[in-house]
Amino acid sequence: MLVVLFKYKDELDPNYWFQSVFLILPAILTAAAGYVVNDIFDLETDKINKPKSCIVGHGLSVKSAWILYAMLSILSIVVSYFFSQQYAIITISITVILFLYAAQLKGLPLIGNVLVALCSAAVVAICVLLIAFDTKPAIMNFTGYIIFSFFISLIRELVKDMQDVDGDLAAGLKTYPIVAGIKGTKIMIYIITGIQIMLCGLYSFLSWGLDLYAGSVLMGIITIGLLYFINHISKTKSKEEYGASSKLLKYIMFAGVINLIFA
Repeated sequence: MLVVLFKYKDELDPNYWFQSVFLILPAILTAAAGYVVNDIFDLETDKINKPKSCIVGHGLSVKSAWILYAMLSILSIVVSYFFSQQYAIITISITVILFLYAAQLKGLPLIGNVLVALCSAAVVAICVLLIAFDTKPAIMNFTGYIIFSFFISLIRELVKDMQDVDGDLAAGLKTYPIVAGIKGTKIMIYIITGIQIMLCGLYSFLSWGLDLYAGSVLMGIITIGLLYFINHISKTKSKEEYGASSKLLKYIMFAGVINLIFA
């Protein structure tokens, strides 16, 4: 998202940097609040899934975590209101979704995963509140990354659920890996990643036709990365290996952000 904003800075009024801060900061604060509330509700499962990296209940008390969550959430809404009332409504909506995800929806198969992926895509989509995309390549790049962000986030959520299956099972959650099994979840990941690969291939082809050669080549590299990911996830069995798969998806997403430079 930052790359998109910086890319079009010359086309905006002198208040661009002031406006961009009030656009970016709420997204960061909302994401931080989402992580905090998720850790609060995952207190018991994290004792099994990641006992060495639990913050809530160890370095931070539950009460302090709730206070921090409230402060981050309120601040994100207030700052977004200074940008626009429309953005404040969006921020409130995402905050509510992330709370519901942590409190209840995370334990339901696919529903929570899809909602988190939609929130990730929304972080990119909110750029339209500040920037007008007047060229065909810019519109294509922007729309393409919203879709790209959604699918990558959805895939990563499923991988994380496989990584956390032991703790989630002990907590009585019904995540997709628990309901469909690891094999069923991997099949779902293959299908979604296959769709992503086809979309990336189409994007690369269209980019070449619009003379966006660097972007086309980079998307080709991303496609290869997704193929490597499928090969890697097909062999994963341990928590550490699932963690490596999740990290690989982070790199692929970062490469997608870089691709926005070529809009």
